[in-house]
Amino acid sequence: MKILRRLLVGLVVLVLLAIVAVLVAQRFSDGPMGPISGGPLRQGELVTDPNVDWSKVLEPGKTIELELVSTGQSRTTGAFVRDGQLYVPCDLGYLAHKLPSAGMRATLAVISLVKHWNEDAVKDGRVVLRIAGKRYERQAVRVTDPELLSSMRENMEKEAERIFAAQGGLLKAPGDPEKLWIFRMDPRGATPSSGE
Repeated sequence: MKILRRLLVGLVVLVLLAIVAVLVAQRFSDGPMGPISGGPLRQGELVTDPNVDWSKVLEPGKTIELELVSTGQSRTTGAFVRDGQLYVPCDLGYLAHKLPSAGMRATLAVISLVKHWNEDAVKDGRVVLRIAGKRYERQAVRVTDPELLSSMRENMEKEAERIFAAQGGLLKAPGDPEKLWIFRMDPRGATPSSGE
């Protein structure tokens, strides 16, 4: 019995050490560690031109790395270009419950529960984006215009439908519009508009 208890304690200690090691590596990493958030984005040329042609920078369907300057944490996320502006969505469960697989729905639902970078971005919108190895300092501004948000949600659903077409498409469940936040990436120092 003592041997079993020692083995169990040893296993618990090893698991805790592994978790601590991952957390330390995560904090000091240059950017996200795959799907796990990471530290500040330090490598890559810093583009200082405020007028970026995002359609030439961002390939459709590619992800970007986004760091919140206030927290020093970065994550991998989707992005899209519309009318020359770069936008980053934060899905808090809007599309998750529409996915064709129960496993995918469950995984994204759990991720949505622990996601809070959107709230941090509203408090302090200073971000650094890394796209194709180059870094861009920007100000994240939450889009609040209902008409624009509705149009963007429709476009995102169409894209998701295209992506999951081979698996039967999306489920026809209504989405809660409050569970999809979208941020426009403005040049830093620009006067933020009303989020339109």
